[in-house]
Amino acid sequence: MKLSRLAGRRVAVLGAGADVSAAVPALLAAGPSEVRLVIEGASDRPPPGLEGVPRLSMADAARWAEILVRSPGVPRYRPELVAADGAGVEVTTPMDLWLGTHGPDHTVVGVTGTKGKSTTVSLVGHLAATAGLRVGVAGNLGPPVLGSDWDHEAPMVVLEVSSYQAADVHHVPDLGVLTSLAQDHLSWHGGLDRYVADKLRLFRNEGGTASAVLVPEESEAARAALLKMGIEPVVVAAPSSPPEVPRHRVLNAALAAEVVHRLGGPDASEEAVLEAASTSLPGRLDRCDGPANLFCYDDALASNPSATAAALAWLRGLDQPTVVLVGGREREVDPQPLVDEVARWASGRLWAVALPDTGPELVARCRLELLARVDSVEDGVARAVGHLGGRGAILFSPAAATPERIGNWSTRSGQFRAALERCAGLPRGS
Repeated sequence: MKLSRLAGRRVAVLGAGADVSAAVPALLAAGPSEVRLVIEGASDRPPPGLEGVPRLSMADAARWAEILVRSPGVPRYRPELVAADGAGVEVTTPMDLWLGTHGPDHTVVGVTGTKGKSTTVSLVGHLAATAGLRVGVAGNLGPPVLGSDWDHEAPMVVLEVSSYQAADVHHVPDLGVLTSLAQDHLSWHGGLDRYVADKLRLFRNEGGTASAVLVPEESEAARAALLKMGIEPVVVAAPSSPPEVPRHRVLNAALAAEVVHRLGGPDASEEAVLEAASTSLPGRLDRCDGPANLFCYDDALASNPSATAAALAWLRGLDQPTVVLVGGREREVDPQPLVDEVARWASGRLWAVALPDTGPELVARCRLELLARVDSVEDGVARAVGHLGGRGAILFSPAAATPERIGNWSTRSGQFRAALERCAGLPRGS
């Protein structure tokens, strides 16, 4: 949908997240006849620019509006929205509005996947700058796409797109990237089939089909899903991984290098791919400070069992006795990938600390050896440090989303790092 479609229409803004808040100036500049706001949950603070706008319930907004602008976190399949859709009310998001309005003026790369999106997008930006290419970077965990904190004038744009955002896109990028595909967000989407369909809307929808979709060579699920919808994926090979670099980072770096090459950059060497793969982002299996002789890894963004399984597989290859902190908000995701990985560990090499809410159940279902059941990340770190006695690895990889009462992934990431620093006697933030 183009922003111009809001002109003269009754528009309801659903939610007050970062995406919608950043989009408010563009929404108001489009000239809607009236605007209403829906805010639910713990926060009742309206986005800047909408402080005086009348508020409606979700049900009333769905009946009143001609267009609903949905914050990505607002579930697309709530009964009120499904009913509104059936009655002809148009539902869109800031991502959809940017693609419809500004996408034709740029070469657009759309990156999605269960895990690896943020890392791949970040690496595209880094490798593009190194190659002398001007590429704008925005989206899901980066700057909001309708915000002002990124290079809108860049001729090429790479967007990180979550399944929440992809569910309402009606335009396609020029080039797509599918980093991985596993179960996630099933309660939000209403099941695995709809989760996959919503995610892959980014590559084929009413607006057409992306000219090419890149997938890593080791993601059979991603290839199979694209083939099922009639898209022949472009499989990207990756060099062999040295032991100290997690395999999934090498796959992400190879995807990023191929994107940059297709945007006009050089064909990256194996050395360049491995160098890019050696970097990490906060919360993505990132090495952090801790007590002497312990390897400490912050994998706070591992919000499903498949991501935690990948982290543990890498540590198993390094032959480190490991304590993993698991648990969070229930997402009704099959833990089988984690069950399979745990079974590959030798006895007495892997222990688990169970965090609220799902930690105890995850430990039991995955047959992890329970070290402790705790109420906080801080307590879990203390138990892990005491158990390892100065040798081994501590991994915070929760295999579940952060409970809403605690905050988000970055909240627990900060708690993990602060607890490690306290155990090590380090100054905070060292």
